[in-house]
Amino acid sequence: MKIRSASLILTILLILSCAPARAVEERMLIFIEEGDLWQVENNALRVAPGDDAVFTILMERSVMLTGTDYAGETDIAADGRTVTLTLKDVRYPTRVKLTVSTKYCTVTYHANGGTGLSGEETVSKRYSLSTHPRPNTETGAGLFTRENHTLTGWNLRADGQGTRVGLGSRVTPVNGAAALYAQWAAWADEADFDWTEGEEDITVTGYRGRDEVLAVPAYIGGKPVRTIAAGAFTGCASGEIILPDTIRVVEDGAFRDCALTVLTLFDSIAQISDNAFSDCPGLTTLRINAIEAPYGYIYRKESAYADKVEMLLAAQGRKKLVFYGGCSMWYNLDAIQADRLFGDEYVIINMGLNGTASSAVQMQIMAPYLEAGDVLFHTPELSSYQQLMLTTELTDNDSSLWCGIENNYDLFTLVDLRTVSGVFSSLCHYLSLKDRRTDYQQFFSDDYRTPYLDKYGSVPFYRSGTEKNLGDQVFLDPGLIGEGRLDTLAGYYALLKSAGVTVYVSYACVNMDAVPEEQRENAGIVDRTFRERIGEMPGVSLISDLEDYLYENTDFYDTNYHLCSEPAKANTAKWMTDLAAVMGTKGGPADEE
Repeated sequence: MKIRSASLILTILLILSCAPARAVEERMLIFIEEGDLWQVENNALRVAPGDDAVFTILMERSVMLTGTDYAGETDIAADGRTVTLTLKDVRYPTRVKLTVSTKYCTVTYHANGGTGLSGEETVSKRYSLSTHPRPNTETGAGLFTRENHTLTGWNLRADGQGTRVGLGSRVTPVNGAAALYAQWAAWADEADFDWTEGEEDITVTGYRGRDEVLAVPAYIGGKPVRTIAAGAFTGCASGEIILPDTIRVVEDGAFRDCALTVLTLFDSIAQISDNAFSDCPGLTTLRINAIEAPYGYIYRKESAYADKVEMLLAAQGRKKLVFYGGCSMWYNLDAIQADRLFGDEYVIINMGLNGTASSAVQMQIMAPYLEAGDVLFHTPELSSYQQLMLTTELTDNDSSLWCGIENNYDLFTLVDLRTVSGVFSSLCHYLSLKDRRTDYQQFFSDDYRTPYLDKYGSVPFYRSGTEKNLGDQVFLDPGLIGEGRLDTLAGYYALLKSAGVTVYVSYACVNMDAVPEEQRENAGIVDRTFRERIGEMPGVSLISDLEDYLYENTDFYDTNYHLCSEPAKANTAKWMTDLAAVMGTKGGPADEE
């Protein structure tokens, strides 16, 4: 027994002696890359998986910390030159690069009837302009409060008669500064509502008031309003309805047969569909306020869409040559060639995005920024129902578009809800994907921190070699462009023509190896049919021949729409030749250096 006891004690001592060493081994090394513009006081931290890594950094006077390449959530808190950087929920050993900026602007927020957390009436925030050309505003969370009111947005004027800026959307600073005034909506009287009370929240079941602008209360009886029940607002005469940020669910039929024209909601919504607004023919405008941090900067490259629109905004008053299409335009336009040929007269902008994203939404967002004298060069992908506008319904595929719009939700106020469907379900699907958060100072980039935009809006990185699986569908189906099939697209072209915009149409690349075998002889009939359809559109010209844009598998990179860099340059040269022929420019595309 004594021998066994001694053996047991020895075993326990060995376990205890090993425990600290194992604990040390489980801790991960996290450190910040050194730089000339900052000093890290506590570099090379060891933290356990799931813990936060907190660094203290002393910045040079001329710069500020604007972001990192850390994939998870970060918090940057500055006190003068001293910055506390928190990397949250660290899972792997990592080396973190810092992003700093010397470009700033200051936005002063006025409570305008509300109060700050410490009673202040104004709060000034400093923003970096190094990542995005205009700053995203504060969402208002933790900034100002006002009893029994919902903060509905910001405005350049206190009386709300100036330019509206949604919470979290972008503002234009003048001489490095901007002043924004909080806009408040008083909650409707509780006595005008019927509701059911749960253990923790409220469901609104009825409304009998007559408010022209109806702000649904965020709280009733001290509990948050979470749900709007079916039929709750049937026949409501309010022209504008504001849902608070507490709302999570709006049931189908909740706003049936309403006089509603403008709806405001927050991106904390979880469930809402078009069916909630059946028989509401006047509903035209959706205002989305951000209360959640953005997600798209780590989710999809299409999060760059908001910055593409910024290029249009920055070029106002100047003649623009805008290239538009799916990702076959985004990836395949060598904008340097276009700039060499047309840059003396036009600002070159590549607005290509994704062939599966709603073109109806993109066209409506672009249209206000296209002016008389501008040129739109459109290459609708022949397999894309969205680019051909055979459908105007938003679906789960439009997450690629929402991840760009969330970086400036005000863009969606340019869209007439009567022209598209599926908006609310599509938005909720995207919001359901947001299982992580970034911040507005970040941007989507590849493994080398290369952003997915150059100064023209094109994809900048070099591409060579074809990946094994190019899984996209490619068709040459003349039935897709038959008589009457392109009427919606024709309507958008006509809208642009009425504003003095010249519209030229060409072809996106077609991978003939990916076309179904029974359709591979259809190039000639598709070209003739498409030419007939475009020829029926007044003032619009198809300036290319399809046979010039037919390729084989080895020309493509990772999808059937992304050419490798060298074929993309050759493709651009064909586009430039076609454009030069109709725009009267002397000479052809410049030779590559």
